Amino acid sequence: MSFTKAEIEEKQKKDWLDEHLPYELKMARYSIAQMRGTSVFYLDWNAYHSSFAVSACNLAAFLTNGEKKGNNLQACDFVQNFKSRKDNLAGIFSKLEPQVFHLGKARPTDEGKFNLHEAEKILHWIEEEMAKFISQLGTWRKHWNEARSKPEARPVGPTLRLNRALQTASSADPRFVTGPNAGAMAEAEKGDSFKPIGHEVKKK
Repeated sequence: MSFTKAEIEEKQKKDWLDEHLPYELKMARYSIAQMRGTSVFYLDWNAYHSSFAVSACNLAAFLTNGEKKGNNLQACDFVQNFKSRKDNLAGIFSKLEPQVFHLGKARPTDEGKFNLHEAEKILHWIEEEMAKFISQLGTWRKHWNEARSKPEARPVGPTLRLNRALQTASSADPRFVTGPNAGAMAEAEKGDSFKPIGHEVKKK
């Protein structure tokens, strides 16, 4: 079954609002929440730092119509004449190019690094601009998946993965079941549909 160009583009837009854009917002929110932690291992913090930078730049490029037409969607493709402006945050965004995405010669070793305080400013801007964008979506509004833009709380205790294979690609939805009875559920599960994480089930 073949689809017209218009039908393909409509599906791409629906997918963008249902998964891809909420995913980037979720990751920006989650990453900075973890960066705020006081007991985060430094390598984990660095990973969250890079994760935030990638999602923040993707969202900024979308909101400001900064991506080239062709394989990319822009905010103005959904809301006519919509265009966010970085204004006084342009200098902060410019830090990300040499510090995160490229090993530039002028990459700082201490002072001048993109930091948590600057990340907080960027997230605040993204939240405001995304709220404006969503409020102006019109008929596209029904395709916006708000739930997917909100990070779930990190589970405490044993969790159950929904399949036995390790996760090898990004996902906009949870891949586990968690709770105080997760260990007992793992013990009761005799098939291969669940795999415990952080809970070793002894074989008889």
